[in-house]
Parts: sequence; structure tokens; C-alpha cells
Amino acid sequence: MFNRSQVERMLTRSLLSLFVAATAGLALPTDASARALYVSPAGNGTSGQNWKTAWKDPAQIDWTLVHTGDQILIDGGTSGITYTTAFSVPVSNIIIRQAPGDAHSGTVTFDGFSPQAALSCGIKFVGSNVHLVANKRAGIKLTRYGAQCMDIQSNNNSVRNVEMSYIMGFPPYAGGRIGGVTFGGVNNHFIACDFRDCGIAAMEKPMAGITNSTVFNNCTFGANGYGFWGNCGSGIAGAGTAGGPASIIYAHKCVFGPYVDYGINIPNGKARVTNCLFLAARVSNIKAAPTTGCSSEVTAVNCTLYEKRLDPRQHGPFVVPEYTISVNANAKLKLKDSIVWGGFVDVPATQIITGGGNVQYAVTGNTMAIAPTMVDPNFVDNATLSAMQAQSQFVPRTLTSANFAPAAGSPAVGKGSSFVKVSDLVPPYGPTSGLPISIGGP
Repeated sequence: MFNRSQVERMLTRSLLSLFVAATAGLALPTDASARALYVSPAGNGTSGQNWKTAWKDPAQIDWTLVHTGDQILIDGGTSGITYTTAFSVPVSNIIIRQAPGDAHSGTVTFDGFSPQAALSCGIKFVGSNVHLVANKRAGIKLTRYGAQCMDIQSNNNSVRNVEMSYIMGFPPYAGGRIGGVTFGGVNNHFIACDFRDCGIAAMEKPMAGITNSTVFNNCTFGANGYGFWGNCGSGIAGAGTAGGPASIIYAHKCVFGPYVDYGINIPNGKARVTNCLFLAARVSNIKAAPTTGCSSEVTAVNCTLYEKRLDPRQHGPFVVPEYTISVNANAKLKLKDSIVWGGFVDVPATQIITGGGNVQYAVTGNTMAIAPTMVDPNFVDNATLSAMQAQSQFVPRTLTSANFAPAAGSPAVGKGSSFVKVSDLVPPYGPTSGLPISIGGP
């Protein structure tokens, strides 16, 4: 058996090797052939060689002038610049970056809501080894696109410090929404990214003929509202096509929720989840329920899964089960050294999913699948978390400022996520009012 420090060391080595592989083919800007190119609405739109000749919009970049190793600097002005635009990146081995410098380092926003119609997709990666990088968390934002913020169907790419939010759909009934990002390919990384109100935040669309691999590190997946018809989608949704390409998804130090339908939903493929917080999914924190012809294998180590206590007073046509884990007999799920608080354990009676070392409390269903007894982990903010039972008391934003660390002396010390407070990572988010009775949930 491995302890937490051993698991984290192994994951760190794995992530480091993947990152080295991702950047190995990138010609650094210090190479003789590498240059800085510029995008700014204040430029004259000619050659992009400096701020004076900058292309006015990323959609106006002359890609025939962009070479391996080049950096494309996007002007954010002193206090932020919004580009109403959508564009594809047809070349490989480049960096697209929020510009540095006091006069240009404001927030860069790509907005899909044009006066004519909602733009479908914000940025599409066609080339490989493309890196979209902001200087600080949420330094680049993509918002209000009709279908999706990003589409990546290539290899060895990374997206860092980018926020994706508010997928709008198309008139008249907000149809056509896909999600924050669709992703497929080998060795793609999302680092310190935030997903809000996207429906499905990250949807896997694996490429054929290869074993797809994607890493989410230090990311958050959640919603600020209760969603259209109470539907807030998933944090990460694996592909569910029978006989489809092989894939593996890694998630480390991520936050799933509050208020998504599913934290992770893996109907096909593999997922490895470590040191993550799951905060009260509306339906299930972790779901692995492959259909005929599909295979789902999920391993979760050192995770904390919070679900409010089941409330027998719930009523109404839209009430949904509050599962903390939901699997079927065709899935392979192992949960190790984790804390499970609240909700229903939807696991077949004969299926054991424990890898050992778990602590569970206030759960119902097949609790023997996780641990033999109930043990109160005694979170630092136990009183607040225990009180969130009735719908009127459940305020999702509270979860992003609560402390999920086991208090000193708790039998759960050393279990669950070592990352215990979302507000240490990002500002608090999530709905600010009690849960609407007509929706059910959370």
C-alpha cells in the first residue's frame, strides 16, 4: 500500500514527465528564429511585428508569418481589453500569451456574444504543441460563446490560467450548447483553469487511432447559478462511445462543484483522481456507469467527497437522488484513503470499491462498499457543513469558503484531500441563495 506522500510523489513525477514531453518540441523564444508578435486593437493591422503594426484581433493574424517558437502577445491594456472574436490556430509549436508590462497586462477577454449572433466556438487548436498562457489566474477569459469556449483535437498542448464561462446556446431555446471545452489527443494539459456555468465544463472527444491522455491540474469546475431547468452538467465528462478510442484522464488538486450535476462522469475509458474536493454534486460526485460495449475504470485516492445529508422532506417533480458515488456492475471503481461525507452510496450490493483507508459518515446505501463503519471526520467547519440539510439552508457558495480539514485529533487526519479550502485557490463562487424547492438536489 502507498501512503499519501508516496502517491503524490509518483503523481508529481508523472505530471512532470508529461509536461516535459509537452514542451520538448517547442522552440523557445530565445532561439534565433523565435520572435514576439503582437495583437492589439490599437495596432494598424499590418505585420504584427510590434505594437504599432499589431494585428487588431486574433482572427486577423496572418498565420503564414507565424513560425515555430514564436510568441503571440495579446494586449490587455491597463485595465482589460475585450475581443469579440473567434479564431483557429492552424500552426504548431507556438505560445499565445497575455502580454506583460503595465501598459498591456490587463485581463484579456474573448467574448462570443456579437451583435449579429452568438459565435459558436472561441478558440480551436488545429496545430499541436500550442500553449495558451495567462500571467495570472483568470488572466485570460473566454465567455458567452454559443456552443463552446475551446476545442482541442491535437497533441501536446497546454492551457494555463484561463477561465471559461457561460455557454449561451442559440435562440430560441438556448440549444446547441456543448460545454466549456471539448478535448482529445495525447498529452494535453489544463493548469489552473476555472470553469463556470458551462453546462458540461470539459467534455472528452477522443481522437481515433491513439491512446488519448489529458491532465487537469489545479482546476475548478462549478456554477454560479442553478442552471437552465436546474441542469448544471458535469465537471469532467468522459466519452461514452462503445468501442471508441482508448483514453485516460488525470485530475489532481481539482475542485468539482459546488452545484454541478456530476463531478466526474466516466462512462468509458479510465480516470485517475488524486487530492481533489467534490462539493455536493446535484446528482453524483463520482459516476462510472458504462453501458454495453463500454469499459469504465476510475481510481480516486486522497479525495474528499461532500454531499449534504439526504433530506426526506424534499418533494416536487424535479427531486433527484443525492448520490455521492454511483456505479454499476460493469464499472471498476477504487476509492482509497478518502473521506466520504453525506449522500447515498449507489453501488451494487456485491461490489466492493474500497482500496482501504477510507472514512465515511452520514451516508446511506451500500456503505460497506466504502468502509466497515461510520466515523465522523470532524471537519474544522463541521457545524456549518452538518447544518446544510434542508434546501433553504443549502447555500453552495458556503462550500467554497468552508474548511474541509479534519480537526486535530480526528481519526480522519491524513485521509481525504490535503487541499482543504477552495477560497485559498480562487475567490468564493457558487449560488448565494438557498436551493429552490422546485429543483431538488443539490
